Amino acid sequence: MTETTDTAFRTAVAEAETTIRGIVDFVHEHPELAHREIETSRFLVETLRDAGYAVTEGVAGMPTAFRAELGFGAPGNSVGVIAVYDAPASIDDEGQVNPIHACGHGPQAGGVLGAALALAAVKDELAGSVVIVGCPADEIHSPLTRELGSGKALTAARGVWDDIDVALYPHPEFIDTVWPTSLLMRRETARVVGRRTLRRDVESAPLVALANVAKVAAALDPATLIIESVTLDGDVEESAGMVFEAAFLVFAWSEAELDSLAAELHELIGPASWSTTAEIADVKPDAGVTALVADAFAAAGRDFVSDPPALGFATDFGNVTQVTRAAIVGVGSPDGWRYHTSRGAEEFAGPAGLANAVATAEVIGLSVIRIAAADL
Repeated sequence: MTETTDTAFRTAVAEAETTIRGIVDFVHEHPELAHREIETSRFLVETLRDAGYAVTEGVAGMPTAFRAELGFGAPGNSVGVIAVYDAPASIDDEGQVNPIHACGHGPQAGGVLGAALALAAVKDELAGSVVIVGCPADEIHSPLTRELGSGKALTAARGVWDDIDVALYPHPEFIDTVWPTSLLMRRETARVVGRRTLRRDVESAPLVALANVAKVAAALDPATLIIESVTLDGDVEESAGMVFEAAFLVFAWSEAELDSLAAELHELIGPASWSTTAEIADVKPDAGVTALVADAFAAAGRDFVSDPPALGFATDFGNVTQVTRAAIVGVGSPDGWRYHTSRGAEEFAGPAGLANAVATAEVIGLSVIRIAAADL
């Protein structure tokens, strides 16, 4: 890896800027919910195939997931880079669920594929290989994420990363950094089956549980426990069957804290049948990978924040970091982003989003070049 190689790569990114803009636009024009990213996945796959990547679709048992591989000119490490492309299940002003790209997945996918295209343009000068892993279902609240699981966690559990030396996951953020760690998370779902009553002197177990949700809201910090959804359903006659169900997202900095918070939640809700999803692990840092990514930021002319706080939420990339060396890379914007809002969707689709996509392409591609050639 030389300064000449860096210059050739950055020139290739500049030449791909129109294509990067087209990728960002396509993703925003085709908002699709988790595990339903059919048009977007097809477009990304076709783009990578046209650039010379060998693409396998439907990896990890997910129809809209893919793995695209490209070997370079000399032996070296394999570097995997995650692309995400689902839209959040946003609630509009009328209370309807609509997919809207308000979490930066347009610039994220545009940046990752921009890096992939520029790497292909200079591949004979490089060592190692790059693997673009298309991960559906980044958004944890989307219906099929809740039902089937999230993309990065499923790829980790089903062996997609087993032959990859290092994994990178970039995302638009407020600062340029590698996040050192993150919260753990799991979903706790309570179910209470009982009877409806039309009398005030008779207690209904589902209604008691419903009332206890208010106790949860009052007692527990909403930064560590989110009331995700609550439903109550049943026939309308006296003593007819009725079901209460509520899902809660529980966050903590350690397994012990997570267990303690879940126990407190169970006690506040009262008697119920509980089910728990597979845990989302915290991000496991890697000092060697972080140093190489920091050098890539410097080569791209960007200021790297070497001592950021922990990431204040959970990401299923934490599960990937348990099976291979990795870094979750924040690519910052001076004005930040208004995530999961209509204003944020406009920002990500506009000039700031394109600038972030191009910056992501540079930083991630320069990181791949360094990691693939490193003595790990």
